[in-house]
Amino acid sequence: MAILLLNDPLPHLQFQKFSPDQRLADWVQCYWKIGSQNTQTAQLFKEKLYPDAGASLTIDFSQTTPVITFAFNRHTQAHTFSTLDTLLSVRFAPSGAYHLLGLTLHELTEVNYLLGHDFTPRWYSSLLACVEKMQNSPLMSQLYLLEQWLLNQAMGQQLAKNSTLKVIKQLIQLNNSTTVVSKKLGLTRRTLERRLKKEAGVSPARLQQFYRLKTARSLLAESQIPVTAIALQCGYYDHAHFCHAFHRFTFETPQQYRNRKAANQL
Repeated sequence: MAILLLNDPLPHLQFQKFSPDQRLADWVQCYWKIGSQNTQTAQLFKEKLYPDAGASLTIDFSQTTPVITFAFNRHTQAHTFSTLDTLLSVRFAPSGAYHLLGLTLHELTEVNYLLGHDFTPRWYSSLLACVEKMQNSPLMSQLYLLEQWLLNQAMGQQLAKNSTLKVIKQLIQLNNSTTVVSKKLGLTRRTLERRLKKEAGVSPARLQQFYRLKTARSLLAESQIPVTAIALQCGYYDHAHFCHAFHRFTFETPQQYRNRKAANQL
């Protein structure tokens, strides 16, 4: 059953994050929820969504009829949330949407796909039936129903541990190169690149970049480690190389990011 995790500092959106069932842990990072504050006037907040080779399946309960969208972003995006939103989402791990839902992410563009209109996957009708049951249920019941649906998808796919998981786990160790990983796993570099692009939607180099910067963002937000030390710890040549890569990815310098996160926690 989903367990509440330590929340990110987004109290203005009533943000909550939950861990998945252990049977789904290889494929699902978390569930997250943004809850309505029962106000008559909407307040809008712009938040950055950072890519990490994961994808999101989101159900919007703010409408009379729930709206289901699927998104996979390869670049940092700004998204505006409202205090009137009531959203529940599954955040898939890299390759999770491929293995659980049969979606080849490299074929998708960086838009929010409206299920039932933009595309209708084979599992859409079963998800729709699940969402109808979820609509008037309390949060924990909603999570239970959604998780059971995901477990049914896993059973239907007959998932087993596969070599893609080993590839991803090796690549996100920040000091491993693509060449080293391919040799360790007995794959050619070309096979590794082709598999990652098909199943995770990105190249091995891009996946590593995402996780270097994800680690860097966590260290900047949660510690007082000097920026230069973070740069070296995350596999960058020097301070300047790190700052350039970080700014291109987040549109902020590392210090600006640290200051903004510290201000949010006040």
